[in-house]
Amino acid sequence: MVLPREKLMRLVERARQTAVPEPEPPAEEFDWTRPHRFGSEARVLLEGLGRRMILSIQKGLSEQTNTSVEGALKGVREHFAYRLAQTVGVGKEGPYVVGLRDESKQCVGCLLFTFENARLLVAQMLNDPEAAVGQNGEFSALEESILMDTSTVLAGFLSEVLQEQIRLKIQPSGQPVRGDWLMRSRILEDLFEWTLEVQYGSCAMEFSLVLESTLLDAFAGVPTPAALNPSQCSARILERLRQVPVSVCATLETNLIGLGDLAGLERGDVLVLGQKIRRPWRVLLNGQPCFFAYPAQQNGKIVLVISEAESE
Repeated sequence: MVLPREKLMRLVERARQTAVPEPEPPAEEFDWTRPHRFGSEARVLLEGLGRRMILSIQKGLSEQTNTSVEGALKGVREHFAYRLAQTVGVGKEGPYVVGLRDESKQCVGCLLFTFENARLLVAQMLNDPEAAVGQNGEFSALEESILMDTSTVLAGFLSEVLQEQIRLKIQPSGQPVRGDWLMRSRILEDLFEWTLEVQYGSCAMEFSLVLESTLLDAFAGVPTPAALNPSQCSARILERLRQVPVSVCATLETNLIGLGDLAGLERGDVLVLGQKIRRPWRVLLNGQPCFFAYPAQQNGKIVLVISEAESE
């Protein structure tokens, strides 16, 4: 086919003006291994809470040690309790855990230190960053005591912010342990973690604060469902059960035949039932006998008239 030059030029110009469609952005992967309790706005608020906590630590340690201390929020993350418990509960290879209890003595949170970060922290508290702390991968009783004392100090700085922002007072509950889970939340409860960094000169040390997410709902703007009393719960369960579809089957009578007889059946053959039909049909719900019923007809349809319960 021959095109005039002018028409060919118009086609080329039109092709140039045609916008190339932008590729669709890739679908965001959904991580089913963690909760999604807090949306983007709530996470911004919780990140701000984490920054307030690290500022409190930075100010408090600077005053206590007369040393320049820098702090940073390294990240936030949500967890299911059982998954974090699995990560922690790996014996002597796991992190050090310091439980945090509220005023009712319930362990609602914890501080997590990897062994290396705990070693750096203890050495810093000894005013000797190069100290031979944690020989053979284990702390001495004295070193664990120093870690506990330091954790108590850190928890105090954190508690100041938490009391002000969410009315939560925390303090350590017992000695630090390794490879064990101390919190009361153990299965599918939601947990929230802040990873905080404290830097002394050239030495940077990280640790995590973990709290039950329900303690943060009001601060983060997550609506709290109204509490139900036992009778309301029972009524709700029964209402939901009434909406569940149930398979209904009416059995006239049954009999057993051999496999060979079954294979030899042809159209028009008669199967003899096990006994004469003297009683109403048996009605099965989800395969379980529940009622007896009489066959009837209504508006051109075969129906069953329930006569009595099977148990009667």
